[in-house]
Amino acid sequence: MSSEKTTAEKPRPSGKARHASSPGRWRRLLFWAIVLEIAAVTLFIAALLLGERSRPTLILLYMPRLPLLVAGALGALLAPLTGRRARFLTTIQVFLCLVVLFPVMGLEVGTSRPIEAPIRLASYNVFFGRAGRPALVDEIVAMPADLVVIQAAFGSLSEKLRERLPERTIRQDGELVVVSRFPVRSVEVPPDLPDGTAAMFVKYVVDAPGGALRVYNVHPYSPRQALFGDHEVGDDTAHRDGQIGAAVAAAWGDARPFVIAGDTNLPALSAIGRRQFSGLRDAFADVGLGFGYTFPAKRPWMRIDRVLGSEGVRFADVRVGPRGASDHRPLFVDLELTRSHAPHP
Repeated sequence: MSSEKTTAEKPRPSGKARHASSPGRWRRLLFWAIVLEIAAVTLFIAALLLGERSRPTLILLYMPRLPLLVAGALGALLAPLTGRRARFLTTIQVFLCLVVLFPVMGLEVGTSRPIEAPIRLASYNVFFGRAGRPALVDEIVAMPADLVVIQAAFGSLSEKLRERLPERTIRQDGELVVVSRFPVRSVEVPPDLPDGTAAMFVKYVVDAPGGALRVYNVHPYSPRQALFGDHEVGDDTAHRDGQIGAAVAAAWGDARPFVIAGDTNLPALSAIGRRQFSGLRDAFADVGLGFGYTFPAKRPWMRIDRVLGSEGVRFADVRVGPRGASDHRPLFVDLELTRSHAPHP
């Protein structure tokens, strides 16, 4: 005779009961995600208002912003799972994503304009040829551009380009180079700034289709030494502000039309850029589609390479080139000259 033991088993919760608390968990997770997103956006607004006055705001200006968008997109996916108030939370997430996309990350939704005979200009920081000089020369020679302004050039770059492009006008002044299909009427290298800082720009007058075009090739100092080295943030910022300010002042003080092109080292939200570029049109903001990021070349997250124009310059198209033999990507702009030369506001 066998004896059977009976054990009391706890009732297993139904599927509905097991998942009853899921919306609550999603709500808590989404709540903290929203708090973090708002905090991050607030920090970027602080950077916008304060400018490059301190190391924290300087770091914010130059740091990647894609993680903010990823967090916002994940939050938007979580919002419908929160049960109550799902529509309200989804609306908040969509709004935060738009804030991140446009003012924080700098998304532009411009469209190109048809023109009959565009002047094709390229701007390229070539990183002193450290990613491979022969490959860099090949890349520049093959560029589909009438006018190429180069920054951070190594000393013999112009010689190597003349060997490959004998029909073009090529001029090198320090680290700044111009390669032109059009005649270059004059070149002006400015003196140092009053505090002894190098001006870091060169002016060219080019005989372009439609008339004389003044081109300012610029490359103010990088903030790397302030971000990662021992330079004082205030001094570093003042040098960059003075250099780009000198180029802009020289351009406004001369005849129009003109373009300012090069590696400005000023990302979106830069207070220096907002102040110094007032009254100028940014090619990518005018006709660009996307973010226009050019640095770093492998996975770009900053738009610091720019082409800006005065009245009398009409932008038609702009695009960022592929990764090449540099830590930057080239920027290509199609433009034409018009007869409208209004005075500086």
